[in-house]
Amino acid sequence: MKRRKWLAALALMVLLCAACGQAPGSGETPPEGQYRVYFLSQESGETGNSLSREVRPLPAGRGAVDGLMRLLLAGPESPELVSPFPRGTSMRSWRVEEGTATIDLSEAYGGLSGADLTLADGCIVLTLCQLQNVDQVYLTVEGRPRPFRDQVLSAGDFLLSNGSGGAEQVETGLWFLRNGQLVREERILELATGDQPAIAALQALLAGPEAGDLEPVCSEGSRLLDLRRRGGVYTVDLNAAWLEGEDPQRLWAIVETLAELDPEAGVTFRIEDQALEEYAGLELREPLRGREKK
Repeated sequence: MKRRKWLAALALMVLLCAACGQAPGSGETPPEGQYRVYFLSQESGETGNSLSREVRPLPAGRGAVDGLMRLLLAGPESPELVSPFPRGTSMRSWRVEEGTATIDLSEAYGGLSGADLTLADGCIVLTLCQLQNVDQVYLTVEGRPRPFRDQVLSAGDFLLSNGSGGAEQVETGLWFLRNGQLVREERILELATGDQPAIAALQALLAGPEAGDLEPVCSEGSRLLDLRRRGGVYTVDLNAAWLEGEDPQRLWAIVETLAELDPEAGVTFRIEDQALEEYAGLELREPLRGREKK
């Protein structure tokens, strides 16, 4: 049985707001030719990490958007700050049209979820929206809209003045392997505003277990591309890397993880938006459903 709790005090977005006024090297308007570049603060509050910033000049020979993104992805100079971006994240392309900066990032960025994704998005948006020609930012991964965050973001989405934001904790179970058998790992998911528990659970499953005696159920590089629920059935769309090596436990780990949140729902599978009709000897034309757990 899942249990939901709302955090009553400081929330993720409030931390973002509070951090923006106090940061190494920041103060009033930066000197000409220098910009605020946002990262994570090494000091965490009661509800997690917060954002802070340092003032940096653009790399030689680079325009503002390209230069700021290069500074972000290269990481901070200050020892008090850390990068929110997964290793291997790079910018594939960018453009600015009518005040909207569209930034296409590499596949590594697609592995972020929950509060980690919100913080990384915030670093990019707050950094780019200080430019006169950028009012908002649209982020894509490998040229595709982000299925769970397909929205245009502005600085106002991260700077809340009333302190009324909230973050949700969901207690659930993720299913991993121990000696070839599926085992439940109890997990508390930290959800930012607007996050869907089922999506957060599957992304955490793909990231791997926390307990040292458990093994991942998915191959390295596996990524959730989309998750939809219609008529009591989830459709899980995964990338092709998930197919490497055939083990039916991979299917059941996903099914059981979703059953923790929605016991009556069935699950169908797609790979790169193509229906998966058979895998590891299992017929998948009909939805799979969670098995009774003792």
